[in-house]
Amino acid sequence: MRRISLAIGLCLLTTVSVFGQCRYCKSYKDFLEDKWESLDTVYCKKHSKGYKLMWGGNDYKLTAGDKDIDRILNGATFAVKQGDEIYVNCRNLRFENMRFGKGYCKAAGINENDLIIVNSLLTRSDMPMVVPVFIPAGPIGSVAAAAAIAGAATGAMAAASGTMTTNKQLKNQVCYVISSAADEQGRYDIKLFDDRMMDKLLLSRDLIDLHNAYYAEKDKSKRRLAARILPILMEAGIIDTEE
Repeated sequence: MRRISLAIGLCLLTTVSVFGQCRYCKSYKDFLEDKWESLDTVYCKKHSKGYKLMWGGNDYKLTAGDKDIDRILNGATFAVKQGDEIYVNCRNLRFENMRFGKGYCKAAGINENDLIIVNSLLTRSDMPMVVPVFIPAGPIGSVAAAAAIAGAATGAMAAASGTMTTNKQLKNQVCYVISSAADEQGRYDIKLFDDRMMDKLLLSRDLIDLHNAYYAEKDKSKRRLAARILPILMEAGIIDTEE
């Protein structure tokens, strides 16, 4: 296996951790079949303890300082893994044909095959009116330049890319599920985590009390928020509670 040294930089400045012996896979199929290629030391900037959703948004940027390796990380890689932690490449993820932009987001397994991620709720209204200046994600300087050009569209661009950290954006964080292979163009059609998925996860484990606690929130638009879903899944032991 090819060994690669790389650095992970998180756009939101927080603490820095050093990982060793990481791995990456090039497709969801490889992920399911446990086919990984080796990586060397990884430097990872993580969200601070004060950040409400510890792993929401495609905020992780992977670079190696080598054009060939960076090309693999930015395009061909599906996920990077260190221990039990998984980081999914958002570049080829699509929700109802809308894109999240560049960068990696943290993921967790919720059953034998599916992965759950947290990101901003994408809607058609988030899409900018002027397509040529739409920059889903990128270096801070690029986003700032786009803001100067796009003006009122800046908020929509930041929300679509998951790089905004305002309270309003945090309240719009939702969960998505990756459960199928890429299409012919290498794009992954992901689904919004909904009541049906929660029912399946909790009722199959006879977790009636947690199921009732989840539905104690009568507003469906609030039930779909990651701030509601993640604590339920963590208490159920379906996803790891480590941050």
